Amino acid sequence: MIHPNLTALSSNLITLNPTELNTIASEITVRIDGPRGGSGVIVEKTGNIYYVLTNWHVVNRVGEYEIITPDGQRHSVYYSLIRQINDIDLAIIPFESSQRYPVATLADSSAVEIGSAIHVGGWPRSGSTLRQRLFLSTEGRLTHRQSPRNGYTLVYTNLVRSGMSGGPILNEVGNLIGINGLVQLGVNRNQIVSAGIEINRFLNWRKTATLPTIPTLPTANSEAESTTVTTSLPAPTPAENPTPAAGDFILAKSLRDNSGEIMALQLISDYVVSGNSNGSIGLWSLETGGLRRTFSAHSGGVNALTMSQNRNILVTGGEDGIVKLWNFAAGLNSGEFPLLHTLKGHDNAVLSVAITPDSQKVASGSWDSTIKIWDVNTGELLQTLSGHSQMVSALAISPDGRILASGSKDSTVKLWNLETGELIQTLEGHSLAILSIAMSLDGTILATGSADGTIGLWQLNTGQPIRRFQGHTDGVWSVDMSEDGQTLVSGSWDKTVKLWNINSGELKSTLTGHPSYVNAVTISADGNTIVSGGWDAQVKIWQKP
Repeated sequence: MIHPNLTALSSNLITLNPTELNTIASEITVRIDGPRGGSGVIVEKTGNIYYVLTNWHVVNRVGEYEIITPDGQRHSVYYSLIRQINDIDLAIIPFESSQRYPVATLADSSAVEIGSAIHVGGWPRSGSTLRQRLFLSTEGRLTHRQSPRNGYTLVYTNLVRSGMSGGPILNEVGNLIGINGLVQLGVNRNQIVSAGIEINRFLNWRKTATLPTIPTLPTANSEAESTTVTTSLPAPTPAENPTPAAGDFILAKSLRDNSGEIMALQLISDYVVSGNSNGSIGLWSLETGGLRRTFSAHSGGVNALTMSQNRNILVTGGEDGIVKLWNFAAGLNSGEFPLLHTLKGHDNAVLSVAITPDSQKVASGSWDSTIKIWDVNTGELLQTLSGHSQMVSALAISPDGRILASGSKDSTVKLWNLETGELIQTLEGHSLAILSIAMSLDGTILATGSADGTIGLWQLNTGQPIRRFQGHTDGVWSVDMSEDGQTLVSGSWDKTVKLWNINSGELKSTLTGHPSYVNAVTISADGNTIVSGGWDAQVKIWQKP
């Protein structure tokens, strides 16, 4: 396809002065706030959906992002819709607004000659202690093209600063020819030069790619009938918020972890194990609410953790792309958790881990779109399962150890024969990424939480859909089921925890109290305690009165 805002360079176009170029840059450049943050350029619009082009490194850490448009308005970002472009340092972000914002005019970057004047804009962080963001644009010249490094070929003399990554590179007539993103030392190590990615890399991708669309999520009190997204999961009756009744959970303790956001949780008898965004593991006493022990586990955030059925082995997966196995039983006794194995093989962050009931195999899912199967005793890589087209964000293993279920950003769930690595079946029905998976203790039911705000319930042995739970108004990042198979608990980025009747699909209760995203939930074996954690760095313990 031909991009709607593409124009060809022409000799009769009028060269603009720096003031005019600054105006254009400021009108098409947005600020991106989040765990990392930077700048971006509005490159396309469809209806009320705008598309921002930025660097992948600006948004590659999972978290809460906002687009701040030139008029100062803040627009929430649906993280699951952010898409990396062709494995280079580019990403496209959709946001929705009824306001009218200018869209960049794109030009053929291959026609820009060495020595041409160019203009770079963005939202750098100030050098003051306040670190506020101020718009800046600078003049310079294209000095040369280098061999591609993560997509970067343009090298120029413009001064750029931290926070301007993802900002526009404009030619002399104000058209977008690239995305700024890299500062590197030149031949003279006292000279700093800047580099960018040519807009033609985006245009070539756009010829065949379909842009992500923002779904219409139900509101918590919606009375409208829901529509069926696909035929493979039935459409639910919108859930109503129930009136609290006897037996509902109440908040018993609220604990704060100064180690950062809570990314993963496990409830083990009298203890809660938490994985944190700063790479540490926390061990909490369920009875007292005190933090008994914390230790460093990964060089990046701990995205996932799980415990062996015999409670001897703790498995963690990190932002550093590594899986680690720890002697949990020894750590409870001594206070020091011996590292059993360090499993390296993924090319990107590990997002999900699972261990077989007999503690013989570990499965890990990654940003690199693969699943790896490891031998627990030796640490040997046994198999690599390929089939998902995007990151593998959720894993679960059946109680008999025969079936591995994987969920991906490609919106599918795949069932694998864990012994042979054979793909058994692909389940479709969610409209957006699969964020979480749980299996019932008897191995008959599979639950899937999705970025589309719904939870799917499936027959594990046949892959047939049972029902869909609707009630969350944002992505469902965690699901768990009680051992008696009666209750499903879910945690969402709508900041709530919900309890569902598995048999009827009824919403039993909504637990509120987290001021930010809920990333992880788990329910105790007796069904009387729920633990939740999220981006507010809080662990909340809910109990039946």
